[in-house]
Amino acid sequence: MPHSLGAVSGAIAAGFGCVRARQAFQVYSYQRGLKFTKMTRLAPHKLPVNLKEHLYLGEGFEWTQLHTQRLLDARETDVQRFVKASPTELKLAATGEKMRKWAQAKTDSLLARVLERALDVGGTANPFATGVDLGGNPVLHGVGVQNEKPVVLRQGSRSGHLLVMGTTRVGKTRLLELLCSQDIHAGHVVIVIDPKGDAELMLRMHAEARRAGRLDQFYMFHLGYPEISARYNGIGNFARITEVAGRATNALPSSGNSAAFKEFSWRFTNIVAQAQVALGRIPTYETLLKDVTGIDPLFMDYAGMTFRKLAIDHPQRFGSYQDRLVELERAIVAKKAPVPRSLQDRSPDQVAMYLLIKEARLDDKVLVGLAAAFSYERSFYEKIIASLGPFLEKLTSGAVGKLISPDYFDPNDKRPIFDWMTVFRQGGIVYAGLDALSDSVVSSAVGNSMLSDLVSTGGKLYKTGLDPHGDGKLQLPTVCCHFDEVNEIAGPEFVPMVNKLGGSGFRITAYTQSMFDIEAKVGDKAKAGQILDNFNHLCMLRVRSKATASLLTDQVPQVNVTVLTPVSGVSDTAAQGNGVDFTSQNNDIANKSKAPLIEPSDVLSLPQGQAFALLEGNRCHKIRIPLADSKDDPFIPASLKAVAEDMKRRYRTSETWAAETDWLSTQPLGAGAGGLIDTDLASAFDDDMPGYAMAGATSSAVAGNVMGPHL
Repeated sequence: MPHSLGAVSGAIAAGFGCVRARQAFQVYSYQRGLKFTKMTRLAPHKLPVNLKEHLYLGEGFEWTQLHTQRLLDARETDVQRFVKASPTELKLAATGEKMRKWAQAKTDSLLARVLERALDVGGTANPFATGVDLGGNPVLHGVGVQNEKPVVLRQGSRSGHLLVMGTTRVGKTRLLELLCSQDIHAGHVVIVIDPKGDAELMLRMHAEARRAGRLDQFYMFHLGYPEISARYNGIGNFARITEVAGRATNALPSSGNSAAFKEFSWRFTNIVAQAQVALGRIPTYETLLKDVTGIDPLFMDYAGMTFRKLAIDHPQRFGSYQDRLVELERAIVAKKAPVPRSLQDRSPDQVAMYLLIKEARLDDKVLVGLAAAFSYERSFYEKIIASLGPFLEKLTSGAVGKLISPDYFDPNDKRPIFDWMTVFRQGGIVYAGLDALSDSVVSSAVGNSMLSDLVSTGGKLYKTGLDPHGDGKLQLPTVCCHFDEVNEIAGPEFVPMVNKLGGSGFRITAYTQSMFDIEAKVGDKAKAGQILDNFNHLCMLRVRSKATASLLTDQVPQVNVTVLTPVSGVSDTAAQGNGVDFTSQNNDIANKSKAPLIEPSDVLSLPQGQAFALLEGNRCHKIRIPLADSKDDPFIPASLKAVAEDMKRRYRTSETWAAETDWLSTQPLGAGAGGLIDTDLASAFDDDMPGYAMAGATSSAVAGNVMGPHL
């Protein structure tokens, strides 16, 4: 053969060999992917997507009929040698793990660094790649691992909200860490409510806020670390005064006989809150406890303010009310005036005020309500509020009480006080750790009040935007809310949050373990279904009940799969005398049958950190969630102590916080209280009653507009 022809033939053969070698490597890589679980670490600020347009969920592929077919085939008994790792493969993986540990220990060696990188080349196709045992069935991701690409959710679709479900310790909080880091770098308002109070999540948010240059907008509220926590008054900001009583009593038991006591508690709390606001005071849990359990001083203050106002507006009728008050008091002392038996233990001036109100027959619902509560026998009144008093005691005891019932006028407390409207206008970042493991009652109450406050503020945004005095064009912020263990804080207020706040710029991502958790919290299967139906997108990690898994699998279609049935047969024809002693046949019969795209058992078999997701109209994706890479990251704090020192160094309170709020001017009683509050009475609250804050026409009942660390 001529040399030229031999060279051409050799080149052609080599080309075919390369093609076949490439095909063989693809088969080998596919089989390795079925045997070993791949795990990726990724720095949250180095994501392969445009954060302004997309939210990165992880690496994965769209699940189709092909993957269902491959999964069914991989379950056949005769192919298990291609699915289960052989002893040789396990030894090579163990050797690779030993080399990796050696390389990580020799950080100053160039050879070690090169070796560590070489061990990661090729992914699962690398025979020395470490096979991480994350539990579950690695085949679920292996059937499509060769077609992996970034799985994203369009930012514009997030207003439909995302629900993440998964049992404990399968990666929900790490997914939250990944998603909220992206929102921080995208410049959105970020609110994370974490009932557990996960320290790693808190450190991650602090680090990413610092990396993004937004640390001055970062508020850390943590019931477990009150010394470095910002302060928040969950009942001080509201659109309607009745919200105060609702938030304060929402966590009280409401089943059976407790329902009546909860209604009584709501009524008295509502009366007290209205009176406090009318007097220009800031409602807090501490002031509610003080006035609900000892209503006499509030009754006298509010009655005095009411009569002073009436004396100005109607001088002919009420101009001499003080003289009449003195007359009644003298008559009571001289026992010439009838005193109700329930008021025998009250002071003469208090009884005189009560009798004057009865004489005047005033049409003031708050005053009438206060007078009615004042007139009850103490023992009877204490029985009515028996459940409210201990509950408020829990919320106001210790250092935690100073966080959720802040003293707005304590010059020695430099911890900032925030409210949601301030956060929205600043473009802020809030981490709220509720420390539910230490006290679930306080955690649930604070979480509920936060959600109620968010709904109320969202309603205000929907009507007026960020600037209520603007030119008519609504300016809405992009608010990304992440609620871990949402079942811990979900209540009646969560329904309007998910079905209405999308129009106010809210994008809610809720994380929970099971559909039963939400049902148990709201106490009604229909309400739980109402909440679940308002989430357009669903991401489900491993769960432990078929009912929860069916929430996803019932939404995917059935597909045609091929089932091969081998048929073998032999016929003995020797007796026929035609020279053929026997005949045989072997057939493979291909039958088409219907099968679900995903079975509930598949969801129950997911490895840690992997999920199925239904996105943007039930597009089914299989996702592998990367872990956050903190190696050699200068922005990660060394410890919580480092965070504490940094937060304390930055805390500085705005001196003009009262002028920076727009709350009190919208309150009819509060705005009109200026000049009606006795100056002696106001000064009495400076020292001995730090929980009370007086406010005139320009002050705020939500002095939460005390600005953040950067002001």
